[in-house]
Parts: sequence; structure tokens; C-alpha cells
Amino acid sequence: MEVIAVAEAESRWRWEIRHGGTVVKRSDERFETAHDAIEEGKRRLLTLWTGEDRPPISRRLQGRSSHRAAG
Repeated sequence: MEVIAVAEAESRWRWEIRHGGTVVKRSDERFETAHDAIEEGKRRLLTLWTGEDRPPISRRLQGRSSHRAAG
């Protein structure tokens, strides 16, 4: 997973969270700086991995690793 800042019109930025190049989640909010956008994206990334907002790909990967550990 990666968090990137995407330039928008009027010198604004938004964040995107990607997995393998595919957008998993993106912000509707616009930020003044790329740094601000990335920091907010990092906070959102944490909720993807720890909350109910997980993308299906992470559930599959975690399921596979737990099966290997049990075997």
C-alpha cells in the first residue's frame, strides 16, 4: 500500500491510497500542500488496516498468511 499526493487545479492537493497501482481510496477533501495531503492519507491508511474500512485485498492476504502460520 502506498499513499500519494495528486495535484489538482488551483494549486490544491488530494491523497490517494493505492495497492499494486490500483486506487483503493481517495480523498474528496483538497489540501493546501502535498505534505498535508500525504499526512492525512497516512492517517486514513491506518484505518484501512485497523478498522472496518479494510479493502478486500487485505483480508485475503491476511487470511492466507494466518493459514500458513497455523500449518
